[in-house]
Amino acid sequence: MVTPVTLLVDADIFAFAAASVAEKVYYWNGPEEEPSVVTYPDEAFAKARNDVEQVANDLKATRIVVCLTDDENFRYGVYPEYKGNRKSLRKPELLRAVKDFLAKEYETYKRPGLEADDCMGILSTHPTLIKGRKIVVSDDKDLKTIPGELHAPGKMKRGQVVKVSQWDADRYFMEQTLTGDSTDGYPGCKGIGAKSPYVTGLSDCKDIREMWALVKKGYESKGKTEGDALAQARCARILRADDWDFKAKKVRLWSPPVAR
Repeated sequence: MVTPVTLLVDADIFAFAAASVAEKVYYWNGPEEEPSVVTYPDEAFAKARNDVEQVANDLKATRIVVCLTDDENFRYGVYPEYKGNRKSLRKPELLRAVKDFLAKEYETYKRPGLEADDCMGILSTHPTLIKGRKIVVSDDKDLKTIPGELHAPGKMKRGQVVKVSQWDADRYFMEQTLTGDSTDGYPGCKGIGAKSPYVTGLSDCKDIREMWALVKKGYESKGKTEGDALAQARCARILRADDWDFKAKKVRLWSPPVAR
């Protein structure tokens, strides 16, 4: 019997790539002025479909679930400056249209207040919602915080899949809590970088309890509190199945593991 293979596809990544190549931007009056944009919708839709189908063929998928980002984001309530650095960035004109196209073309998963990353994380870690193999398909490095199988089409060979262990996922989650993410606009603990002993020391921890204790020490070394660390952890946390209340359709904000 053939094991079913379900792809959990990051619609944000595929839609952005397709919308970006299907437009021409002209700054007739200089970069400070509003540009004139010519778009090619059919090209964008075709690229989005072809890119998804290419990955599906490479990974021998039997099912495709496109994961979509909601207009609201629960992280704004945790850290109001979350992704504030993106507000001035121009998005491709066709971005919304391509996302809508993917939503009509494929089975979709979208939940209130969640990003596509969270949807992929929930589906990937739920034990029964999807049977068989589940492969997250995204180039976003944040998905390394999700235990399971991952394919990054822009960074890996065609058909290549890596397995992210529970320990590796937790370690990277704690690293993100310490160092922050400039792309997503949350700082982590300022003054702590990738080479800090608080980051490298995570590799010597046996579980997330020990990792969290080290994270707290890192924040304290910079005059920060456990509350500061927790806010950054909740920004960094890509949701797993246990972090989502399926009945109420609400986030269960991550809390540190209870000490034994």
